Amino acid sequence: MATAVIEPPKAEPGTWQVLMERRHRITVDEYHRMIDSGAFGPEPRVELLEGVIVEKMSKNPPHNLTCDLIQHRLGRLLPPGYFHSMATSMAIEDRDGEPEPDTMVLRGDLRDYASRRRTPADVALVIEVADTSYDYNRQVKWVAYAAARVPVYWIVDVNRRRLEVHTDPTGEGETAVYARTQIFGPDDEVPLTLDGREFGRFLVGEILP
Repeated sequence: MATAVIEPPKAEPGTWQVLMERRHRITVDEYHRMIDSGAFGPEPRVELLEGVIVEKMSKNPPHNLTCDLIQHRLGRLLPPGYFHSMATSMAIEDRDGEPEPDTMVLRGDLRDYASRRRTPADVALVIEVADTSYDYNRQVKWVAYAAARVPVYWIVDVNRRRLEVHTDPTGEGETAVYARTQIFGPDDEVPLTLDGREFGRFLVGEILP
């Protein structure tokens, strides 16, 4: 007897979008309760974006070196009133998000945040290092940071050996974008501009592995 092959039903156009719209969004508070309960283990490797818990990608040696080089370079340029923070979280509560950028430059003093969450209103610059994660950083996080009105977003593209500087966030929700993008190569000098003021320059090659 011949075996019948039954094709699975094909999804109608828009099914994925409908599914995403009907998903249960996790809020920032729910996310923290899950972390506190130990749901993700003793050292969680996740972050929250648009109400979805996302597993963070592992970091390879070039990624780690790039983060160290950024930390070293920013440490020499940042003026009083700003500090940089590596791999810590930023709560975007109105978008059910708590991403953990590779680097943030925040306003104020470290101890200003002893008892409260860091939010987009505190952030002057966000930096992501992209090697295997370029599409994720350039699409999902690009929209999330623009929607949160993070004023400046850098993507250090390790594979293409360049720095993308995204500014002028505009739009709302999933339609948010950065209206201006500048791309700098390893031999280009880039300004560190925070809140409209320049605080020094460096060669992009100085933060590339």
